[in-house]
Amino acid sequence: MGAINRRQGGTKISRLSGKWNRADLVRCFIFVLFYAVIVNFPFWAASPLLGLMRNGLFCVEYAGIGLLALFVPGIVAGGLLVVVIAADLICGVSQTFYLSPSECLRNAGSLFEFSRARFLIVMAVVVLTLLLGTAAAFLPVAKLKGSYRLIAAACLAAFAVFLVSVDSVTFVRGTGKVPNPFRLALPSDSAKISYFERLWFARLPMIRLLRNEIKSLDVSAKVFAAQEDGAFVQSASSKGIHPASLIGGDTGREMPNLVLVLLESWGIPSDTSIRGELVKPYFQSSLLAHYEVSQGTVPFYGPTIAGEARELCSSHIGFHLLDASRQELQGCLPERLLQLGYHTMVLHGMDGHMFDRSIWYNTIGFQEKWFRDGFRKQGLPDCVGAFTGTCDGAIAEWIGHRLAQPEANPDFVYWVTLNSHLPVPTPPPLQAADSCSISPILSQQSAFCSWYQLVANVHHSVAQLAMAKLARPTVFVIVGDHAPAFANPRLRGQFSSEVVPYIVLVPHPDDKSASSCATTTGCRKPKAGHTEAN
Repeated sequence: MGAINRRQGGTKISRLSGKWNRADLVRCFIFVLFYAVIVNFPFWAASPLLGLMRNGLFCVEYAGIGLLALFVPGIVAGGLLVVVIAADLICGVSQTFYLSPSECLRNAGSLFEFSRARFLIVMAVVVLTLLLGTAAAFLPVAKLKGSYRLIAAACLAAFAVFLVSVDSVTFVRGTGKVPNPFRLALPSDSAKISYFERLWFARLPMIRLLRNEIKSLDVSAKVFAAQEDGAFVQSASSKGIHPASLIGGDTGREMPNLVLVLLESWGIPSDTSIRGELVKPYFQSSLLAHYEVSQGTVPFYGPTIAGEARELCSSHIGFHLLDASRQELQGCLPERLLQLGYHTMVLHGMDGHMFDRSIWYNTIGFQEKWFRDGFRKQGLPDCVGAFTGTCDGAIAEWIGHRLAQPEANPDFVYWVTLNSHLPVPTPPPLQAADSCSISPILSQQSAFCSWYQLVANVHHSVAQLAMAKLARPTVFVIVGDHAPAFANPRLRGQFSSEVVPYIVLVPHPDDKSASSCATTTGCRKPKAGHTEAN
């Protein structure tokens, strides 16, 4: 009887122990699930909705926060988790839009320039991040004791090792090289993009951010060293200035207008049919009868601001434009043309405080500035996209009306387009759009098609502007700022990561059909004063 009672008592203890084991295992499972999967939700939501590159399905560093959470207070784990989620999102923005991490943080105010729908998405992601940080602070980690903490730690570590191992094998099979975590970036050669199209598992945002910032600092150091040596970078604007002899040419002749168009996200597609169709408007016989047309490429790096530095200053100065003094910018194009008697004018469909343009456009030498609010007062419509702003086609018509008015001195018009900024709306807000049937990938990918139609719309508008009855001969330079920042690696790989295209239209020397200033006296008299359009 004593033996039977001992066996029954042991069975009860075992069952009771089993119940406690199951409860601890459930807590352990929830803890691992939270740090391995659930905390990825903010990035998973932001990536498709905001057009960010994915760079991996699961963040390995979240698992690292989970390991720390087993041994530090919950409030510390929650705070660290919010920081890493924020770094994850900033890394996505940095990788997608050619920005360094510090540039992302510096221009965080640009969030308020998003369209209403995108801004609401950003706010939802922020709220979700804070909720997850709060949940991390109050997870019942303290109830995981002894071996269960070891089980949770082992599961998170194994999960991280599995992710990195799978990606390493994929990388080796695709490149034949051992992966370097500080060089986890898309290859510049689009022919080697195929292995990146596979599902990459591990995101390493902190490592990527560190690598991007180091690279940015290295570029900045080289830029300032080059400036001290007097080195310049190739620009499309110089390709238009020299053939037309705008600077250093015959000062006794009538000076033409200069229209410089920095076309948002106009990169070089690997598909030659797409490349040719985009510039087709400039090669119609009616336009060729009045202009010499040339085309080529110039190097690019970084976002639109870097493209502005290249075209206005022939420099890699990039975001230093926002801080540069007037003395530093004396050699830039607006100031040089001012000295020749040009009236300098800049146009952009966004608000002027975006990237401090209303400030540094003054410093660099623009006398007249037009932004969204000024165009709105003129009755120009807005177009919805990544940023809501004045429609590109409407601005092109406005330029045509402005240049049709006879003036005593020539105009330098610098126009930064907007509507083709990625992510582009699908379908695009155009009354008439080019067909995407010229290429299979173009017709199959809606985002690619919308990008093509929006960029083509600007080219059609500029070609029509060039054929309009203008007050004096006008040189047109149209150039891309950077390759389109597609989040899809396959679409991103369709474009050169090193150069962007340009088109230059120079009026025939003997063509007087577009000029009413040829018989006007005092054509080179400079305008006085400073005009702020908004």
